Parts: sequence; structure tokens; C-alpha cells
Amino acid sequence: MAKGAEVLNWIDALPTDLRQSVMAEMKPLRVKQGALIYERFSPAKGLYRVVSGTTRLFSLAPDGRELIYKINGPSESFGDLGAIDGGPYTLSAEAMTDCELLFLSCSSLNDLRRKYPALETALLTFVTRIARTSIMSIEVATIFPLPARIASRLTFLAASARERGEPVTELKIAQKDLGVMVGASRQAVNKVLSDFQAKGLVETHYGSLRIIDIDGLRRQTMRFSSSPPERAD
Repeated sequence: MAKGAEVLNWIDALPTDLRQSVMAEMKPLRVKQGALIYERFSPAKGLYRVVSGTTRLFSLAPDGRELIYKINGPSESFGDLGAIDGGPYTLSAEAMTDCELLFLSCSSLNDLRRKYPALETALLTFVTRIARTSIMSIEVATIFPLPARIASRLTFLAASARERGEPVTELKIAQKDLGVMVGASRQAVNKVLSDFQAKGLVETHYGSLRIIDIDGLRRQTMRFSSSPPERAD
């Protein structure tokens, strides 16, 4: 997938003075593992930035099926769209571990937008990348076969790790969670990953996965896509 909103650390991309002004308005917050930070469709109060720990963005279908949209690590933000446009949150957010977060309220963000016009350009770029990523995500979810969906998701997770300054080859992701991300059972994911491992693309471990050949994973996706996947190296 092309570089999109999920892997854009828009706060750290701001000019130094503006970034410092934004960070100065953010308030520390601690949440326990399993705590629901906010619920889908609830009124947005602001956006959050992960200092330590891991959170996830997800939705639940009426029949109980779950979709994990994004796992957020240190320096990544979430809840941005609701904070930007004042609408409700589009997904639910939950702490996967004990977390230290920073919180920027909608009112504080709006004050910063009035004070610093350059912030509007940064937010417009961010929202545009969300739109681009959403279009490509629909293509992957509706057209790609399962091996290509998994390969696309792994290259995306690697790109997210790169944005956090983490090794792009070592992904802390359970097969069950990867299955929820691509709409497949753990058994189906295990079968595909076993095939990828036989081809020398990945190496699986309990609760984690090591990418051996990132270009090989990209080729698994590019066979079905008109655009190149996100580069993570």
C-alpha cells in the first residue's frame, strides 16, 4: 500500500516550534490494560498520542465479529479525525497494555488552529492521506485473495513500525489478531504464513513474526494491485 495516513506521524512532522506548541497543550493520561479509551460513534473529546504501551482501533459487528483496523505504538496518535472535524469517533479505541498517553482536547486543537495557520496545512495533508489509504484498503479487502491481503497488511505493519523507529522486520502480532485484521480465521492465516515461511518470506514465532523478505511480500501484493505497496526499508 502506498504511504497513507495510518503511518503518518503528523505531529512529529510539524516544524519544531509548532510541534512544541502542540505538545505543550497535551495532557498526560494513564490507562490500564483492557480499558476502553473511547467508543465508536461517541462524541469526540480530542485526540491521543501514545507515549508507552500499545492501543488498538477496532469495530464490532452486531453479530459480534471484530475488525482490528490499527495497532498503535509509541509516538503514534489516534482519534484525530473526530478532533479535527468535531464529529464522532469512527472506531473504538482500547488499551492492549498499560499505557501512558498524551491527550489534546478538541478545544485546545481548535485554539492552536486559529493561532497557527500552518497547522491547517499539516492537518489537510493528514486527512488527504487518510482518504488515499481508505481507498486502497477497500481495494485490498474486496478484491485481493487472502495471501495478498496478509502480505499487504504485513508490509503496512512494517511501515508503521518504521514510523515508530522500531525494527521493520520484527512484528509483535499474534496470528489471531492478524486474522481479525484481514477478515480470516487464525487457521487460515496460519496456512498462508506457513506457505510464506516455506518461500522464505517470513519466520513465525509465538506472538510475533519476523519478516525475512520484504520485497517478496510486496510482490505478493503487487500482482493484484495497480499501485505499489508501502516501502518499509
